Amino acid sequence: MTSRSAAVRKDPGNALTRYMLVARLDSTKEQPDPLIPVSDFINPNLHRELLKAGMSPTESETAIARIAEQAAESVQAIVEYRKSNSHRTPASFIDDVCEREGANRQIQVIYKDKQLIINREHYAKLQNLYSQAGSDMRLFRVRLFCLLQRYESIGGTGYQAAAPKAVFECLKEEFGVHHECFASPFNSTLGSWGSAFKDTDGFFGSHGSFFDLDKWNYSKGGSFEANPPFVEESMEMMSDCMHQILQENEEAEVKTSFVVVVPAWTDDRGHEMMKESRFCKRAMILEKSQHSYRSGAQHTSLQQYHDAGFRTSVFILQNAQGAREWPVTTGVMKKLQECFHKWGD
Repeated sequence: MTSRSAAVRKDPGNALTRYMLVARLDSTKEQPDPLIPVSDFINPNLHRELLKAGMSPTESETAIARIAEQAAESVQAIVEYRKSNSHRTPASFIDDVCEREGANRQIQVIYKDKQLIINREHYAKLQNLYSQAGSDMRLFRVRLFCLLQRYESIGGTGYQAAAPKAVFECLKEEFGVHHECFASPFNSTLGSWGSAFKDTDGFFGSHGSFFDLDKWNYSKGGSFEANPPFVEESMEMMSDCMHQILQENEEAEVKTSFVVVVPAWTDDRGHEMMKESRFCKRAMILEKSQHSYRSGAQHTSLQQYHDAGFRTSVFILQNAQGAREWPVTTGVMKKLQECFHKWGD
């Protein structure tokens, strides 16, 4: 959106992606678009990222103001387009979206001059999820294109990485885990999962955002896995929400457990909150050489797994009832650690 300043000493990387993720966390601010945030103030998170990259405070504020201005113009154009095309139903796009075979067992999904790709294995997975969700199969191709476009637009595939499937098998067996709090149609493993974008992902079975606590009944308790986007604000808000759930469910005598996977940012407030929580039954740190992740670009990449480029913390948060139901032993933690180093399905 903006030209690069000569003062920028290092690439700001996924700063804009982090900004978009964080901006969506405030549920009190209704946004006219599910992806592009509209704001009339200097976002402190993006400001911090640009300062880290080498911009001066004035340059950063100017750049953010330009981003905000262009974002507002883009959202207004989207709103006007929706109004002018309000007569069009999803079914009217069926003939406009096509697909064809690509190289390396990939499928191209095409709308006008935009081509998106997906691995055949993930294409089959999404077909199955879509059918299981009871969605209209006639619209599968249209909604698949929207899904692929959404995740390409948000960028930051590192924020969509997931634990190896062996980890989920261990979590199901040892902790009765039945729901992923932070997933996507591409990387979901369990039969029940939530994700950031209910408007595109819901057709494939998503229960929506973890932070919409009123829409997913955590008061019923259960055992959950949480591997949130590695963004400080997101992890801090997640920690707050989990403490609230565990506290309320303990008072109601409802067994509840969370297995949380986050980077070992030991100076991060969210990390510290979980480490010091009275609900933390066990924690371990996985060194870079000790574990791997499924790629955040697994639905388009030939390489499905990669070694972690950072240390990872695993927290077991349980209320009293959850701890009795799913006891955490040294043997279980060792087994879990070994599963993080298993590539393949």
